[in-house]
Amino acid sequence: MLLAALIDAGADRQAVQHVLDQIPPHYPKCRSLTLESREVKTHGFRASRVAMKIDEDAKETKAEELLSAVRKIAFESRISEKAASFVSGSMTTLLEAESKLHGVGLGSAHLHEAGSADTLADILGVAAACDSLGIFDGVTHCTAVAVGGGITAFSHGKLTTPVPAVLEILRQSQIPIIGGPEPVELSTPTGVCMLVNLVESALDTYPAMIAEKVGYGAGARELPSSPNLLRVVIGRTPDHRLGADTVQVLETNLDDLPGELLGHTLQHLLDAGARDAWITNAQFKKNRPGHVLHVLCDPKDVPKLVEVVMQETGTLGVRYHEWSRFILRRDVKNLRVRIGEQSFDVRVKFARDPSGRIFRVKPEFDDIVAIAKMLSRPVREVSDVVAFEIAKVMKEGVGA
Repeated sequence: MLLAALIDAGADRQAVQHVLDQIPPHYPKCRSLTLESREVKTHGFRASRVAMKIDEDAKETKAEELLSAVRKIAFESRISEKAASFVSGSMTTLLEAESKLHGVGLGSAHLHEAGSADTLADILGVAAACDSLGIFDGVTHCTAVAVGGGITAFSHGKLTTPVPAVLEILRQSQIPIIGGPEPVELSTPTGVCMLVNLVESALDTYPAMIAEKVGYGAGARELPSSPNLLRVVIGRTPDHRLGADTVQVLETNLDDLPGELLGHTLQHLLDAGARDAWITNAQFKKNRPGHVLHVLCDPKDVPKLVEVVMQETGTLGVRYHEWSRFILRRDVKNLRVRIGEQSFDVRVKFARDPSGRIFRVKPEFDDIVAIAKMLSRPVREVSDVVAFEIAKVMKEGVGA
């Protein structure tokens, strides 16, 4: 369904087939594989549906065979480095989940459904389609994953939906799930292993964007009361010259925490992955003075950071809300700085304006402090040397 939606959104079908053509030569169990796609209607909605016409030996497969095959195919098909990383990451995610569930090492895992050439075709096909659409060069989000419900039959018997591999993959990625809206299996291990390696985060709503391409991929099963569709939306930020992302803001009121604990909590939050954290003064009921703790973070880090806030402050509740924001493009590069007889690497952040020119340059202060400690010199002196080196770089145009 994901591949069908990408093709429906305009992915180059020939580029996808070129990658799929590399599967039989490098995966001996597959003798031939052809991609078939057509337009269908489901519950009155038009969509694309793809199917793989595969001639293969349907036997269980060792995990190492699949990993070796996808790496060779990714190399021979000459997909981009980002696409190859997606392929390797998706297959590893799938195999690690299967091996954990069966209590064996990755090298000892034997696969049934996941060992089919269809799995290779899904992952490699999606990689080629995303390459074709330039998706790996942008930021990808998803909404909560609908896993369906009811009972599912597979090689190990019958279990309630979602099957264990789907639940394990989504548990590790911390992408939220919702049951329904139909009492059937709606998410597969192959589908979710690709999803978690493709998206940066799961959002409650769409980010601010101008939709440019929309694709609908139809599943083979007709559902009783819902269109069995997966939708892909490709767009740009309203001002295409600026970058954009989505962040979560956590807040809680504190009226009984000593200053030392406030400072410790801020540092703990930053160490745990918060993008920023700060305190504002406030006046609460009964005219009690206090503070409001604010935390800026990636959506995927919300559960972890809420736990830090509650453990460190003892608060009984944390508010959270989502912010969409425009941002300048930022690159972090290592700058080699010579101080006396020694050389050090300092991380330097280059921010660029919409035209691509360098807007601001800022060295990593922690690196300057670390160098100052090593040399037993004032931070101010080291900072001046780093600023001088940055000025030289800017003059020479290095990193611009």
